[in-house]
Amino acid sequence: MDNYSKSSYYSEGLLEEAIQENIRKLETDPNNHLLRCSLANSYFRIGKIDEAIKEYRKCIEIAPSSEYWNNLGKALLNVGQYDEAVNAFKQVLAKNKWPDAYFHLALAHKSSGNSEEALNQLNEALKINPKYREAINEKAQILEALNRKDEALTEYKKVIALFFSEYQARDTEDYCYETAVLLDNNDLIDELIRQLRQHIQKYPGFADGYYKLGQALEAKGLRNEAMMAFRRALEINPSYEIARKSFWKR
Repeated sequence: MDNYSKSSYYSEGLLEEAIQENIRKLETDPNNHLLRCSLANSYFRIGKIDEAIKEYRKCIEIAPSSEYWNNLGKALLNVGQYDEAVNAFKQVLAKNKWPDAYFHLALAHKSSGNSEEALNQLNEALKINPKYREAINEKAQILEALNRKDEALTEYKKVIALFFSEYQARDTEDYCYETAVLLDNNDLIDELIRQLRQHIQKYPGFADGYYKLGQALEAKGLRNEAMMAFRRALEINPSYEIARKSFWKR
């Protein structure tokens, strides 16, 4: 469903370590919303959704950012609290027109039985990102359920076309990119983290994606999560020297 699913690239052992360390640090710094967000993310990844929701709410009390509202919405959606999830995503969209917020808002409406409103939200997501494959696929499924077969077939064809275009691009120079120039701006760091998490979900065997995520998380102050991303880069490519230096930099 999202970037914090149980199929995350973090192992459960590493997550438990991160949870315990964050709990320890929060005892002396309870208003540190970055630490609390890291704790909530870790809870989500190991399936402790109620605990994650509690921590995301605390993050919002301290610093009501769109990122925290978005994370809370996904957690609420995960446990079937659809009306509250709708409200959370609306909080995001009041300030940021994020395609994935529209997408997850659509899922909340669909799960509440409001298919037409779900389609409206998916269309908003696709106005911003016409190649949002998950949104196109979801739109096709809803159209099919509404017995709008021809429209559904058109959308499914788009999904297939996008899949093959992405597959064919995997070995091209598209991956020769540098993100360090974005790390001096907090807003850009947040967006970079979001995009990199989506990227490594699609390409979990790409070590450089994890390394760059580690850089961004470190710049954000999420040291524990950064270390886990660097470690995953090394697991994929043990000779990735710059990732090794970053991992062992204490």
